Amino acid sequence: MPKPDHIIAECPVRHGAGTELRAIDPGDTLVLPMARNVLMERMEDEHGSPVLTLWYRQQEITFDDPRHFAFGENLASHSRFRAADAAEWGDIGWGEASAMLTDLVEAGILRFATADEVAEARHDNKLRPSPLPSAPMASPRSWVDAESLMLELTGTALDINYLETVVPVFRTGHLFIDRDGRQVGEANVFPMAARIDVPTDWRGCPYAGNRYQTERPMNVTALRAMRQHWRPMMAMLMQIREAYLSRFPEARNGWTVGHVERLSTAVLALPSYMLLRGDLRVANGDLHPALSNLFRVTDGLRMVMHQMLFLPVMETMRAPDAPVSAAEVLAYADRNYSFHSDHGVCAGPRFMIEDFLGVILDGRTPHGGIDAELDPELEAAVRLIDPAIDYAMLGLQAFGTVFALWPSMTRTYEKLHRLLEGQAGAAGEIATRFADHFANLSTRSFLANEEWRQHREAVYDDMVAACAFAVSGHMPEHALSALLKPEAAAASMPRPPATLTAAVSARIEEPALAAEFAATVWQFLRIGQRVVALAEKIQAQTASLLHRPEPAHHLTLAQLNLHNVLMGEDLRSLPFLPAEISNLFGLDIHVDAESIQISTRPGAGAQPHSPYLVTGE
Repeated sequence: MPKPDHIIAECPVRHGAGTELRAIDPGDTLVLPMARNVLMERMEDEHGSPVLTLWYRQQEITFDDPRHFAFGENLASHSRFRAADAAEWGDIGWGEASAMLTDLVEAGILRFATADEVAEARHDNKLRPSPLPSAPMASPRSWVDAESLMLELTGTALDINYLETVVPVFRTGHLFIDRDGRQVGEANVFPMAARIDVPTDWRGCPYAGNRYQTERPMNVTALRAMRQHWRPMMAMLMQIREAYLSRFPEARNGWTVGHVERLSTAVLALPSYMLLRGDLRVANGDLHPALSNLFRVTDGLRMVMHQMLFLPVMETMRAPDAPVSAAEVLAYADRNYSFHSDHGVCAGPRFMIEDFLGVILDGRTPHGGIDAELDPELEAAVRLIDPAIDYAMLGLQAFGTVFALWPSMTRTYEKLHRLLEGQAGAAGEIATRFADHFANLSTRSFLANEEWRQHREAVYDDMVAACAFAVSGHMPEHALSALLKPEAAAASMPRPPATLTAAVSARIEEPALAAEFAATVWQFLRIGQRVVALAEKIQAQTASLLHRPEPAHHLTLAQLNLHNVLMGEDLRSLPFLPAEISNLFGLDIHVDAESIQISTRPGAGAQPHSPYLVTGE
């Protein structure tokens, strides 16, 4: 008998040993608990045939027989029903209906109603306690004082000229507070170590879909502010959209994932640029709430694009040139739990989300209209849209360049693990350590395999090239990934220095193995130097745009790891490879755009060597 073609559960229901479900009788009453959680989507399969999919509490129910679509649609709209009624959902008859109902009961999606059970009541949107721990910061800080704040948060100072290499451009505005006294990043502020406590009204979520009655509450304070400033927010959004399309006119013929990521980052960059530029900056605490609220709603769209491009969790990652529409964005966000964060759920009702997407992607006038004139403060902000887009594009270039280091690093970790497999003695101790790293990489990382790494590199290639074109009008001569190929990075100095090979040979006694291990590490350091040099050039353009003073020092490879330090402990993370090599072999490793210096730490158990210096290109 026919069944729903696919029922996929993240946590399958298991029945007790020897327990058998009783047969369903037409008179039985069945319950779909939390029925308002159901999301329904019509789509086409790879052959172009229609498919109906229900997404329900991390479970997927798919119907590919159009005769069963009415059954699926009715199932999504009934929290409680008589089993016999299902036979009339599309006139499929009791035989087919009972077979599908049985399958749904066995999967734990439907259950038999109890005698005293009442129909599901609508959620009453009650107050909830804050889901956030106490804030680490007592008073607001900002990246205007980047050097001292970075030293406080990470133990390492960083010149503000290099801020966007460590804090992605779409997050540089998070720490600042607006005129309402709220951080721009709200509960999702980055880094979390710099969040401050702000009075917030948290309530249960009443919206249909997977946010309905979830344990995570929604931020109603943010929603009220969003509603208050919606009309000027949408007016600003329309102008940023047009400015973006003037640089990328091909997007008028259809949006791609890469375009939407760049556009959303351009929106976020306007308040960030205003807060971070070296001259005439907006003081921390004086940002117009319309701009901070525009940042928050647009950041949700950017995060969905990031999920599409980089996260191979629930769906296949998409290429930057993959077409996307407002309806597809919303459907993807629904079924991939993009409206959920670690602490709460999006407070925006569906009609506001659709209104926002209609404006930013379809160019529609918002349903509530817009004001004929913006207030003078926002009019002044409009005149900064073009340099803010430059800031966004330079920031994304820096992000793509720096983050291209991580595929190379995980690739190097895997190669080192393969080299050491089966070793004994002192080399065996190191082999065990790298085996643990490889296990962590293979099971927890979004860079676990070569296919995923190459996908990331393709995304970064597109990001860097498109953003460079937006700023200069010219495409780069070489793709980023080509510049970071091992053979390109090692061209000027293919052999590792004696300091490195001696330190490795002291722990790995087999000469050929030690030589290959050292060469692999050296190759990565040369790639890292290329990344640092490229990032430093991009940051010089950013510094000029923002009227920052000359940097006090060169950017270093070790400083690129500060992003991971700001992220905090993450089970997906591997130790930063240069630091791991330094600790294992008693070395000090310094890499900047002009030199690589490797020296033995005093008292590390080997004869000290003079620092080895390599002059950069």
